[in-house]
Amino acid sequence: MPQVALDLSRGCGNPVGFADIKSGDVVVDLGCGAGIDLVLAAERATSDGRAIGVDFSSRMIERAHQAVAEKGLAGRVKLHVGDIAELDLPDSIADVVISNCVINLCPDKDAVYREAYRILKPGGRLAISDIALTEEMAPELRERFQAAGAGCLGGAIAESGYWRMVSDAGFGDLRTVNRHILSNDELRALASCPGEEFCPPPSAADLALVAGRVASVKFTAVKSRSA
Repeated sequence: MPQVALDLSRGCGNPVGFADIKSGDVVVDLGCGAGIDLVLAAERATSDGRAIGVDFSSRMIERAHQAVAEKGLAGRVKLHVGDIAELDLPDSIADVVISNCVINLCPDKDAVYREAYRILKPGGRLAISDIALTEEMAPELRERFQAAGAGCLGGAIAESGYWRMVSDAGFGDLRTVNRHILSNDELRALASCPGEEFCPPPSAADLALVAGRVASVKFTAVKSRSA
């Protein structure tokens, strides 16, 4: 794996590991960052398939270009700077859509899942790693997390609403692959992503209010073949 992709990896799972990517698949990575999951997906899809990465940060897309080039995958990976809630991609282009700890950061998560549904082929599938809450967070606590820059906490929503959002977008056969309640150390690291030198952690008192209530969730879902 290219070092630049490893150094800048900030995910909460490995969606490629449970996406069942097959040779010839077209895979779209929402919020691809420096490209670690994109590279893994392109390798699984083999030379018969391709991978498409989208990220709002032009600097991350530059790093992803570097990682892809180092692996000799440039001919079958496309990279775009863009908003994953408003993708500049055609309908029904993808066999698989993956994302790794990004959708929780998006203000309009419903739009992200509607776009994922739109770009998937009938029978296409999601493989998502993300952060969710076991229960709703008090608005004033959310505001403090957002003010501190703790986006993964400030943007996370309750699991019940998360699953409803995925279903409302049109997806079915939703299956939880893994669900893990974050430890206190994991919670602190998440709240300071990508590092305390860039994002100082919220107060210990605020972190204590969500201790045991933040989950890393990994799941799959499918777009109906009749869609």
